[in-house]
Amino acid sequence: MDFYGFDRAAAVAHCDSLALGRAGRETSAICSWNRVRPEHVIDLLDRAAPEARADGRNLTALITRMPWRIRDQPVAQGGARLVNNVREIEVSVASRTWRLHCTETPSLKLERIST
Repeated sequence: MDFYGFDRAAAVAHCDSLALGRAGRETSAICSWNRVRPEHVIDLLDRAAPEARADGRNLTALITRMPWRIRDQPVAQGGARLVNNVREIEVSVASRTWRLHCTETPSLKLERIST
């Protein structure tokens, strides 16, 4: 999916957590032990499931215009991450936090976005 008018370079430039992870990783190679970089978040929003596309468009509009940050990843309770293939990535922009609910099968895919 390609968002009309979405400037990837501006979105990456607005992220203030560029030191996270290693550059050059493709979204298809991201697993739970990798760190998520700004370009990974943009790729996830770009390839979101149909149910998450409307929320993805709204979030991409914000990160293109405003500073944003990838927050520390929430810790799974009781080690449930070993059983559950759902991973959450938190993104903060405009004094709000969005949770990107992704499934790992075997790479990350954005299934829904919540606040």
